[in-house]
Amino acid sequence: MVDPVALLKELVRMPSVSADPSRAGDSQRTVEFIRDRLVQLGAEVNIVDNEKTDGVRRYNPMLLARLGDDPDKNTLALYSHYDVQPALLEDGWDTEPFEPLERDINGESYIYGRGTNDDKGPIAATLCAVEELVQEGSLPVNFRFIYEGEEESGSNGFEETLRKHHEWLGKIDGILILDTSWFTDDAPGLDYGFRGLAYMGIEIQGPVKDVHSGLGGGIIPEPMDDLVKILSRLVDGHNRVTVPGFYDDVAPLTPEEKALYDNISFDLEQFKQSNGLNALLTDDPKQLLMDNWRNPSLSIHGIEGAFSEKGGKTVIPAKVIGKVSMRLVPNQDPKKIAELFTDYVEKLFKDLKSPNRLTVHTMATGDWWYGDPSHVLYEKARGILRDYWGVEPTLTRSGGSIPIIPFMEKLFGASAIAIGVGQNSDGAHSQNERIRVKNLVGAKEVLKRYFQMLSAVKLS
Repeated sequence: MVDPVALLKELVRMPSVSADPSRAGDSQRTVEFIRDRLVQLGAEVNIVDNEKTDGVRRYNPMLLARLGDDPDKNTLALYSHYDVQPALLEDGWDTEPFEPLERDINGESYIYGRGTNDDKGPIAATLCAVEELVQEGSLPVNFRFIYEGEEESGSNGFEETLRKHHEWLGKIDGILILDTSWFTDDAPGLDYGFRGLAYMGIEIQGPVKDVHSGLGGGIIPEPMDDLVKILSRLVDGHNRVTVPGFYDDVAPLTPEEKALYDNISFDLEQFKQSNGLNALLTDDPKQLLMDNWRNPSLSIHGIEGAFSEKGGKTVIPAKVIGKVSMRLVPNQDPKKIAELFTDYVEKLFKDLKSPNRLTVHTMATGDWWYGDPSHVLYEKARGILRDYWGVEPTLTRSGGSIPIIPFMEKLFGASAIAIGVGQNSDGAHSQNERIRVKNLVGAKEVLKRYFQMLSAVKLS
């Protein structure tokens, strides 16, 4: 038996923080460690340069690997990312985030450390599952590995890099995403959808430099005033986005889709407590899930250029940029939504009759993903998860965005599935991130059985 716990601990000790250029060496060490592990299994590995740079250095490389080349077998692409979120002890961690610690909590063993849940735990479980299959002497499917090093920083260069090198991987029959968690702590989860994204900046320029409020207050048109008025008009009193045409392309709720929410165990109070929430916009669990998963939304994130430090500062900022994102759903087009938003903000600004200057920036867009829960990939996964864990797995969507999934589906012409590994309470991206050992070992066993099961079906 291969030990995923020991492998995970080795991975956690490598602080592969993609947001920190000073950690580029650690990221390189991580991807080479994974390469060496795969080479030992007999895989052909190619670490390819990222096609994008930050102007000084290339972003972290991508690992591509091939294991098995039987034309009579399905070929499964396995996606994960080897980079992690930043973490420091002084951020509020109980222990050093890059020194893994195994701890017993209420009779359950957990491993604490940055990346344990997101996404080094899934990598460890995957590699160990494949290693056991290799040791047993037969690969049930051909494996293709796609491990990126920039996911936590917006997947810089992912599309450009994979598009350039994807032919090296050959034909792909199915895509397995290993970058999600269970929806609850008590039942395994399968994800079949993520919302898309349009991230916008509303820039308003006034005077050429900041002005003392004792000098300019009451006698100049202030950029902050204009911005606040615009921001206040983006959502109405019923939390509906006011951008004209925003909802026009939202796919209607079908009876079949609505039925997918019927068997999801969801406790509103537990949800509020675990996420530190004081209030929710609805007390209907099913409606809340639909509003978070299958309905679009708009959020205001902050104002660049505004004073936000402790204490007071009597200054009128010369330029402010409001940061706004919209989470999008089938069948909204992120680029179209960005254009509609820009047109609407320009109209609101025109109505103000302000002499200041407005520029609306599209900072980022990403496609939504909606998988097929009736696909054989899901059918087989549900059965294996049910048999292993003894409970019916939850079929869930997410309010977040992973636009690389629809990109890979289009690039390879194959369907994708996302299988959760850790628990909802593991604290991915937060202090004291962890994974339950039972989940880590269970993921290895589930994946091994899943790969074996897929040998008996035709994926494409």
